[in-house]
Amino acid sequence: MTYGKKIKQHEIVVPTDPLPVWYFIFHDHNSEKYIAPHWHRGIELSYVEHGKIDDFLINKQHYSSKSGTILIVNTQEIHSIRDFENDNSLALSIIFPYDYVINLYPSIAHQIIKINDPTKFDSKQKISYLRLQSLLGQFIKVYFLDIPTKYLEQQRLIDEILCLLLSDFTEEKSDQQRISGRKIYIINRLQYITQYVNNHYQEELNLTVIANQCNISKEYLARFFKKEMELTVENYISNVRAEHAYHELKHSKNNLTQIAINNGFSSIRTMNRAFDKLYGESASKIKKKRSK
Repeated sequence: MTYGKKIKQHEIVVPTDPLPVWYFIFHDHNSEKYIAPHWHRGIELSYVEHGKIDDFLINKQHYSSKSGTILIVNTQEIHSIRDFENDNSLALSIIFPYDYVINLYPSIAHQIIKINDPTKFDSKQKISYLRLQSLLGQFIKVYFLDIPTKYLEQQRLIDEILCLLLSDFTEEKSDQQRISGRKIYIINRLQYITQYVNNHYQEELNLTVIANQCNISKEYLARFFKKEMELTVENYISNVRAEHAYHELKHSKNNLTQIAINNGFSSIRTMNRAFDKLYGESASKIKKKRSK
């Protein structure tokens, strides 16, 4: 199961048994090129061993990840991935459940982890960053091993990684960063809208339908969503449909007409347009490549 499919419920993150965290190793062609904007209470770490992510959007900040890059998504920050290079790529994503972290480190309630801009590191943080890169590389290596102590090794590495993040890269939240009542309200509304789209993308969806569900005007919905998500509701619907269609195209033998219908597109033409915008090539072209 891919990263995008695994955490589609946004705030619900199920740990990878028997470990206390969820993790996923991106390698070869096992991951999607696009992961729609989403969030969760857990703290997410992204590490690129080799390869590249052209656009990792975290809380309205754009990042480009290359080999050795570590990025952190703090709790409830909206994030998405676009243009992840699958060929010869190797990357790791770990989500530390918020309850797990706060039970071990209560101070996280009023702190954030700041590691996404290495140019601001002090000398100690520069050394710790190198240590983190080593630990994350070891975690990836252990993943591919078939040894009796595999889970113990993974648990040891997870503990060291989390401890290093919390001891050397945390800082107190500013007043602006503290979640206010309005912030919670925004998060709840966005969560409802995005979950509704993900649950009903196969049906007829438009501004009017969603606005009625939220009991707000479609004009307000359009402004609110564009401001908070940096894309229109229509684009979000199209992207979610394309994401699901891309997955079906890769993992089924259905024809393009059936794939379009299954994922809420009115025609192959509209699906091709969505693919062109999101993946840089049409669904028809991708299918032809796969059939060769």
